[in-house]
Amino acid sequence: MNKYERCLWIVSTFIDYGDMSLKELNERFREYSLNYDGEEIPARTFDRDRRYIATTFQIDIDFDPRVKKYKLMNPEEIRDNPLYKYLMGSIHVNNLSTLALRHREKIMLQEMPTGVESLHVLLDAIDKGKTVRFEYVSYYAKDRVGSYEVIPCFVRLFERRWYLICEYLDHSKTRVLALERTRGLSIGEKSCQPSPEITPRLFYQDCFGVIHDDKQPEEIVLKVYGHQVDYVRSTPIHASQKEIETTREYALFQYYLRPSFDFVQHLLWHRENLEVVRPTSLRDETRELLRQMLARYEKAPDR
Repeated sequence: MNKYERCLWIVSTFIDYGDMSLKELNERFREYSLNYDGEEIPARTFDRDRRYIATTFQIDIDFDPRVKKYKLMNPEEIRDNPLYKYLMGSIHVNNLSTLALRHREKIMLQEMPTGVESLHVLLDAIDKGKTVRFEYVSYYAKDRVGSYEVIPCFVRLFERRWYLICEYLDHSKTRVLALERTRGLSIGEKSCQPSPEITPRLFYQDCFGVIHDDKQPEEIVLKVYGHQVDYVRSTPIHASQKEIETTREYALFQYYLRPSFDFVQHLLWHRENLEVVRPTSLRDETRELLRQMLARYEKAPDR
């Protein structure tokens, strides 16, 4: 097990079990399924791991002399950060690896996200402050191959696809590009930093999905029916979700976001169990989409 994997395991264990002495941590480490040799973490190694965790993950593990135990000082960094949750989830999957392989016929997985093979190059370029170069084939112009050299700002996973959010070299425009459509990705020679406002939090503020358009955020109210209420309640559509009315037949959920293409597409995913109440413009747009869909089914299919 390398240092990175061990440090992720340490953070995950403190999240799961709370404050611990090094002796208690090692008791769990000896039982860890990927610790094949039953090794322990020496005190000096643990001190180095704590420093690595602090600098790499911005997560502090401090010693409390009153109880003689180590304590995770900023667990909110993990609870509020999707990346940390993703990494911690990978540790729990690794813990199951032996059993998963033994019972592989009992486990059904989704396919790996597309474009994942490009992530290392992109993150390396971001780390070095360099541009990236590649060829790109758009979904909407498959007969044209474009050559790009751009400033990589950040990457995003959405609907099992990895995307690069990048800027042109003169900072005149941002692009959202699916990594699966890139060819020959490499690190460029130019040193460039993205504009300070092109961060995941600011760029996607009040957005749903990966598309970033010029629509203004607004209050949206959705009416959800039947058992779908429990699903939406337990799996919020957006971080701004608030349940503002509840009856036995339906519930009203309020949001504040940009009604983008991705958002409207997600509304249709809920089928007949969801209705747009307001704004009127979004209700009209949804009704027109449904009318167009119905028109396709009112005639015999072409063969």
